[in-house]
Amino acid sequence: MTIYAIALSKGGSTKTTTAAELAATLAAAGRRVLAIDLDEQGNLTTRLGVTEDAEVSGVAADVLIGDATAEEAAFPSPTVPGVDILCGTFDLEEISTKPEIMTALRDYLPSLATVWDDVVIDTPPALGTLTLGALAAADVIVSSVSCETESYEQLPRLEEVIQNRIAKRLRPGQALHWIIPTKHDGRRLLDREVVQTLHELYPGRVTSTVREAVAVKDSYTAGMPVGVYYPGSPIAEDYKAALASVVAGRVNNWTN
Repeated sequence: MTIYAIALSKGGSTKTTTAAELAATLAAAGRRVLAIDLDEQGNLTTRLGVTEDAEVSGVAADVLIGDATAEEAAFPSPTVPGVDILCGTFDLEEISTKPEIMTALRDYLPSLATVWDDVVIDTPPALGTLTLGALAAADVIVSSVSCETESYEQLPRLEEVIQNRIAKRLRPGQALHWIIPTKHDGRRLLDREVVQTLHELYPGRVTSTVREAVAVKDSYTAGMPVGVYYPGSPIAEDYKAALASVVAGRVNNWTN
């Protein structure tokens, strides 16, 4: 099992879009995927096709505090075959101050390796307890960064938290593994400068760029990842190329 966490303490950085694309990409490769929505707004839940009237047996908050197992609470995505989701709800806010949340996923998720092959965790746009718990659980940490100054300026803070709060004890040696530049328009000087800066500051950890596209909003309304809603579109191909780098290091594990 490989556990991926998508994190950045900046709203609108395409974090949820990237998490959904990663889950769909893994499922398309024949992997059994558990998507965990740790944002109380439930945007990943919506993007994977789960509506408010869905009859779920439990939500992500229930699993985190032990009131339900992941097998009991996981709901099959109506739009992405092979993906099950632990829904994000406002219950997450109520449990976010509980200290046990910090290590809940780290300790629990490995026991699910016979049920799911991969886990994709979407985190809130903040570095609170829920995000720290995801960072402690992850095998691979991915930051989706829109090509805006205020987005990439959040990366040093994320790395500082990983180094000082996670890597010392909660997950020894933990690091930020991949950065995906999104909302990219090569015609804009700022976008080119942001990508250049990312490569300079994080050499070897920056994927190819993902363009900005209206299809992102349209696919959210349809309750689908972009690659499912509009396969073969330029942005879907961008995500395919970027995520190929993210999952490449795990391919050998899949076939062993």
